[in-house]
Amino acid sequence: MKKKGAFARLGTYMLRHKLIYAVLLLVTLFSIVLDLTMAWFLARITDAAVRLDVEAFKGLTWFGILFLLVTGLNTFVSAYLKTNVSAKIRNELRQDMMGHTLALPQSYFDRNHSGDLLSRFTNDNQSVGEACGQVMLDLLRNPLLAVASFGYLLYINWLLALICLSIGPLLFLTGKIFGNAMRINSVRVQESMSRTTAFLNDILGSSMVFKAFSMERRLQKQYVGYSEDIASGEKKKARIEGATGAISSLLGNLTFLLALVIAGWFVANGSLEVGAMIAFIQLMNYLVGPFSSLPGLVASMQQSLGAAERIFEVMDAPAEVEVLPEVQTELPGFGELQLAEVSFSYPGSEKQSLNKVSLELARGQQMAVVGPSGGGKSTLFKLLLGFYQTDAGEVAINGRPISRIPLAELRSYFAYVPQESGLYSGSIRDNIESGKPGASDEEIVEALRQANAYEFVTELPEGIHTDIGEHGSRLSGGQKQRLSIARAMLKNAPILLLDEATAALDNESERMVQQAIRKLMKDKTTLVIAHRLSTIQNADVILVMENGEIVERGGHEELLAAEGRYSDLYHSQLEREAAEEQLTTIA
Repeated sequence: MKKKGAFARLGTYMLRHKLIYAVLLLVTLFSIVLDLTMAWFLARITDAAVRLDVEAFKGLTWFGILFLLVTGLNTFVSAYLKTNVSAKIRNELRQDMMGHTLALPQSYFDRNHSGDLLSRFTNDNQSVGEACGQVMLDLLRNPLLAVASFGYLLYINWLLALICLSIGPLLFLTGKIFGNAMRINSVRVQESMSRTTAFLNDILGSSMVFKAFSMERRLQKQYVGYSEDIASGEKKKARIEGATGAISSLLGNLTFLLALVIAGWFVANGSLEVGAMIAFIQLMNYLVGPFSSLPGLVASMQQSLGAAERIFEVMDAPAEVEVLPEVQTELPGFGELQLAEVSFSYPGSEKQSLNKVSLELARGQQMAVVGPSGGGKSTLFKLLLGFYQTDAGEVAINGRPISRIPLAELRSYFAYVPQESGLYSGSIRDNIESGKPGASDEEIVEALRQANAYEFVTELPEGIHTDIGEHGSRLSGGQKQRLSIARAMLKNAPILLLDEATAALDNESERMVQQAIRKLMKDKTTLVIAHRLSTIQNADVILVMENGEIVERGGHEELLAAEGRYSDLYHSQLEREAAEEQLTTIA
């Protein structure tokens, strides 16, 4: 089935506000009547002045005052309704786009930069809103004003009207010639702005890194390149719009001067009144003006349609769920997790990230996964959480393939503590409550106590209501990780996934986090990706993964005795830690 075009899809949003658009149409038509009334009023004033009719000025003055009041009110209503309907449509688009974005699979976020998505939520949304308000109504009003003005000109003098009308096809042809170039260039500028937003999103979120590595000059040079690309597109846009405006102005002024000379000749011959000539001049502005602005309006509309296409491109991306899942408050029963001959490779990659991996994790059991980077450890977690589907083999919980388990139910089995805390802007309470929406303050405080986080939280100015900044920037690494553990404790899911939760911490922070993890693991089925092998010696099963395969499995002592890959990893890490401790002592 063929997808609707961007304009047709925008039309579905506009139809939701048909009452506002109906009122706007009436207001627009009335504004045209007011414009024509202005031409009539100027004619009456001029004729009265020529006739030296002082009495006529009294009635015309009162009419002028009333006219100004009505025009002002009509202008206010028009501006308010245009802004109102634009804001409503932008709001609906934002909400629909966010709802769909949250339903997108992890693979989409792995392929697309968050900065590009941010640009579509902001710049493109703003452009579309302007189209649905000001630009759309002007595209409707201007031709209607031109037609009405032409009708009035016919009434004044048919020859002058035909001369003025001749500008229309010429200006339409101008818009046609430059319109396609405008749209292509507008899309290019939008894409340049999107790349720049993505770049800014990266560097502004990592200020400590670029300062530590003295990257300021290199980043400035890169940004200059992005900025110059935008400026180049905007300069080209200026050239196109300048050429269009110049041609439109030339044609309009030429037509206006020609008609004015002929009108003056008619006045001199006595076949046209002076008032009619003044009305004619005003009507010429109403006829030439809309035609002259038409190419610019078309360009704006084309740019907005390009922005709409970028928004709908996101909304057309396949979602992993049709309806956003509800958080399941009732904990599911768990007996056993099984992987049978599971193989997987990321889309577009020829290398297998997992190759015929099989394991069994029973209730209450603790399993650790170790091995070099790129061995497939994190990929294993992504499959368990349903971020990706296996290429071959099967993952099952309680004997039930996870491909048949609704995502909300599947993810209710797991509490996940990532290597990076995954905190959001907001308060400590907001972040921890993610583990159990609607949790009471008492439950949150208890989770903080269990995670060894309560003491530092109480020292903060606003306690659990303290704002932690972007990604928890106002907290230390250990503090952030303990909050992440508190969130997992509050969820209290039967299976705990720990992804190198202490990998980037100092010794003191690691000690505090490890204490919290031990409390969290109590009475839980645990699967942990281990960074420091000394922390997993009590695991029931240790898996050693390399190149997507399990090369060894067994207990700590058993694997050491085998003197294989685990033994090599363990002893090399002991030597490294001893060397680091010696350097610290010397320092």
